[in-house]
Amino acid sequence: MLAAAPVADVVLIDLKLAGTGSAPYLQGPHAVRAVVLAGYRTLVYTNEVRRAVLVNCLSAGARGIVHKAEPLAALADAVALVADGQVVITQALTGLVELAERRDQLPGLSPRERQVLAGRARGESFLSIGGRLYISPQTAAGYMDGVKQKFAAYLRDHSPADLEHYLGLEPSDLVDWQSPAPGSF
Repeated sequence: MLAAAPVADVVLIDLKLAGTGSAPYLQGPHAVRAVVLAGYRTLVYTNEVRRAVLVNCLSAGARGIVHKAEPLAALADAVALVADGQVVITQALTGLVELAERRDQLPGLSPRERQVLAGRARGESFLSIGGRLYISPQTAAGYMDGVKQKFAAYLRDHSPADLEHYLGLEPSDLVDWQSPAPGSF
C-alpha cells in the first residue's frame, strides 16, 4: 500500500490488526515508523494501554495517539489537528508525555538481553535459554546480569516478569527508535 504512495493528510493506524487474511504486514511501532518514513503524518488509534509501547509509537514518529475509549469526536478533532501539523495526545492517555520525556532516562536493553529477560520471565533456566539461543548458560546468565545492573532498584522488589510487563516487552514492541537499523523498513 505504501509503495502506491496514495495522497493523504493523515494516516490512521491501529497498532494490532488481526484476521485480515492478507500477507504478513507491519504492526505496532514498526508500522508507525514505516508510514512516517514514507512521508505521512501518522495518528495512532488504539486500545493499547502499555505506556512503553505508546511511547515507542511517538518515538517512531507518530504525531498523535487517541485511545479508543475516547468519543469519536475526539478522534475527529485529533485527525484535524494532526493534519494541521500539531501533536495530539488525548485525555485517556494523560501521563504519556511525561513518560516520553523520561524515556531517555530509562536504560535500554540489547536484543539479546530482551531475549534472556523474556526466558527468565517465563521461568526458563539459563541452560534452556542458552540452548535455545545457541549460547552458553554462563553467557545467558551474563546477559541477565546486565539486565539486573540496569534495573537493580526495580528488580529488588519485582520479578523479571514484572520488569518485562513494566517495559511493555512483547515481540517487536520495545525497540530503540533513536537508532533504527539501516534498511530495516
